[in-house]
Amino acid sequence: MSNPDDLDDGLVYDFSGQEDNSISDLPSDNEVGNMKESDTKLDTTTRSRKRDNEFSENDDRNVEKLSKRQKKLQNSKFREKKKEKIEYEINQKKLIPRSNTDTISEYFIKLIRSKNPNLSALELDNLYLKKNDFISTEPFKDERDLNNLAKFIINYSKAPNVIIFSMSNKRIADVFRQLGGSKTSVKLFAKNKLDQDITTVTNILNNNDTNTTDKNQRNGNLKDKKQKKNKNSSPTPVSSSSTNIKYFIATPTRMEKILASTDVFFQGKDKLDIILDASYLDNKSNSLISFENTMTLCKVLKTIIDNKSSVKILLY
Repeated sequence: MSNPDDLDDGLVYDFSGQEDNSISDLPSDNEVGNMKESDTKLDTTTRSRKRDNEFSENDDRNVEKLSKRQKKLQNSKFREKKKEKIEYEINQKKLIPRSNTDTISEYFIKLIRSKNPNLSALELDNLYLKKNDFISTEPFKDERDLNNLAKFIINYSKAPNVIIFSMSNKRIADVFRQLGGSKTSVKLFAKNKLDQDITTVTNILNNNDTNTTDKNQRNGNLKDKKQKKNKNSSPTPVSSSSTNIKYFIATPTRMEKILASTDVFFQGKDKLDIILDASYLDNKSNSLISFENTMTLCKVLKTIIDNKSSVKILLY
């Protein structure tokens, strides 16, 4: 009789090769240790990177602070150098009017050359102002301001007519008042109509020439006995408002236009002095001999010198 546990189902069951792998799938003690060690290393690396990032951020902040200090220091040094340069340039501008004729002439030669880089040597030579065109006022030690202008003119200008060049309308008005106003001076600038300035200059200079001629004639009459009988005859009438005018105060641009319209300044044999108001500096530290119209001034000076005898230039 067969055992009921013995199944006769035609299938063969082999239990000899089966093992329980459920326990072997769990990590061993060594593997657990390695995992813990790996986790520890990972945690350490993370903390290290965090510290590195913190150090890097601190370094960046320190560099930024240092950079700001450096920039501030650099800006301070730059401003100081710029200030020193400005002060040096101002002193140089004020020194030119007090210089000898060699230095003054050389200054204008360099200026003209720098403003005309494309001209040939011959063309430049036609523009240059020569040493003999100037009179040195180096011995005048007083401050060269408005208050001392009249004193300067008395000491250095002997001509009957004087052209004074100033750099702006405002400065012309100041010089005009300082020299006695309309009793001795006329203003030639853009606030007037050009035709008005031309008429004013023509009338004054023609009247001055007439007055000089009449004076010479009267002196001759006194010496000539035959003419004494005619001493009651009156000279050509001259406007009293124009006979005392000596100073023609102008900007370079206005004088350029006047000279292009009339040659009245070139007439006669009387001496003509030209005074450059060169010590005055505007609020941008520009002067008559270092501003945008300085080249126009040079051309005007050259035109007068080439067309009029007995002309001298003085820098105040």
